[in-house]
Amino acid sequence: MKVVVVGAGAMGTLFGGRLARTGHQVVFVDTDPARVATIAADGVWENDTPARCEAAMPGVVEGEADLLILFTKSQYTAAAMAQNAGALRPDGMVLTLQNGLGNDVAIADVVGADRVLVGITNWPADLLGHGRIHVAGHGTVKFWSLTGEDRPVIHQVAAALAEADLGATAEPSVKAAIWEKVIFNAALNGICALTRMTVGQVGDFPPARDLASQVVEEGIAIAKANDVAVDDERVRQSVAFAMANHRAHKPSMLQDVEAGRLTEVDAIQGGLLATAHRHSVPAPALSNCTALLRSLDQNVRSS
Repeated sequence: MKVVVVGAGAMGTLFGGRLARTGHQVVFVDTDPARVATIAADGVWENDTPARCEAAMPGVVEGEADLLILFTKSQYTAAAMAQNAGALRPDGMVLTLQNGLGNDVAIADVVGADRVLVGITNWPADLLGHGRIHVAGHGTVKFWSLTGEDRPVIHQVAAALAEADLGATAEPSVKAAIWEKVIFNAALNGICALTRMTVGQVGDFPPARDLASQVVEEGIAIAKANDVAVDDERVRQSVAFAMANHRAHKPSMLQDVEAGRLTEVDAIQGGLLATAHRHSVPAPALSNCTALLRSLDQNVRSS
């Protein structure tokens, strides 16, 4: 396949690099000229393993890609799709594994719902520099079509990602998995960003760990009020597993805070909180975390 990866951050670099190493033609698209130049010259590196690939600024690649994987921050989804939809063949697909809620709708508004694949990934990857990442453990990918239809292209993409050692499966019940990931991120991403702690440090410090647990329980209640059949224990176990096994990992929201960038609070914590308000579900811990994270974003906007 020809694959365009939009957003050459930690996750984009992981997926694009592994796909390139298994023989796919990969083009990275990013808004940072220095990042584009570095990747075009040196390829991408996962730990000490290189991969050769192409890189371009938005809007340059046109009309050839079989698959576009979107890894921008959620607040940039609509703009990224408007800029880069022309990179796809007329029957090309878009896969979103982004954090939060609402990315699928923004993508469908540009290319149509029948060309959108939606899913989640829990790979732990940290960006060390342009085109360079450190991967601290293993992860999985689950996805399905936005329309719910079973189509051959779903299984073709799943096979390509699995061959690239990304732990991919085609999962019709991915909606519950997406919500479970949102709850996971609302807890660990948010608490790590607010405390400047790694995942392991949050797990080691009882007040931070207890706050994360409160957000998890509120998230589970919100999902169920919205008729999403999340698995309570699976959510709790995924958080506990990350605390024990991804100890040095800095989630993306913490990386954003450290770099002085806007976070994805509106798509993650804000998305859950908006649903809580619609269904009158009490969520005091989530509400407080959301307010604090939005305050950090306001500081970025004001600087």
